[in-house]
Amino acid sequence: MQVKFMGTAASEGIPNPFCDCAVCTYAREHGGADVRTRASVLVDGHMLIDMSPEWSAQLKREQMTARVLDAVLFTHTHPDHFNVGEFVSRAAGFAYNIDRPLHVFGNDCAIKGAFNALDGLQGDRFVFHLLAPYLTYEFAGYSITPTLANHAKMELCYNYLIEKDGKTFFYGLDSGWLPQSTFDFLQGKHLDVVVLECTYAFREGERTTNHLNFTSLFAEIDKLKALGCLDDKSRVVTSHVSHSSTLTHAKLCALMQEHGIITAFDGMTVEI
Repeated sequence: MQVKFMGTAASEGIPNPFCDCAVCTYAREHGGADVRTRASVLVDGHMLIDMSPEWSAQLKREQMTARVLDAVLFTHTHPDHFNVGEFVSRAAGFAYNIDRPLHVFGNDCAIKGAFNALDGLQGDRFVFHLLAPYLTYEFAGYSITPTLANHAKMELCYNYLIEKDGKTFFYGLDSGWLPQSTFDFLQGKHLDVVVLECTYAFREGERTTNHLNFTSLFAEIDKLKALGCLDDKSRVVTSHVSHSSTLTHAKLCALMQEHGIITAFDGMTVEI
């Protein structure tokens, strides 16, 4: 599998258009990896996890078109992950020469939201798949399992375990300390690449909050190691970076390297 990080920012993006903090100012002045669009990844060039507000610009940056997509998996319906208004651009009369449906996966809120956004325009160009936690769905050679995240209170938010050809990828953004049911499900499963978040950075708080800080990120990695999920061959990547961390990309990289963690940046690719 190949995982491309289309975006790596938390909900505000970096730079936040309303903010002149040191991190946002540095990003405006220096560009490069310090500029972050909202979080999304592309698996093997045709399976998208979450659709950010900058989705169209992300595709242009990577010199891609959305015609490569076969599937979109949604973790939840917060606006930095759920830009489903873009689906209208794929509907009949808006896009031409579409030769296959786009498969849309998610919880009940995501499926209803995507369906409503299309407002009757879906025709045969979209197929919707309602997922249930911990039930594996087979699609195009992939085993896709949604696991419960610890995030919003008004919907069941998902992380995703994706397996193909003996390789495993766990996408764990937008979750505080994982629910016990998710730890139980993952126990003993070897994970080749894990993506976890660091949104709350230096902010201290309870592990049950809806995002990880640095302390809980490091503790969660230790927990996954103890459960047999991570070993010396596993790679851990952090994403969903907020300007409130007060760290430039280089400084965040230096901190994460001390713990053996890779810091994602927009456009980064990981081969599994």
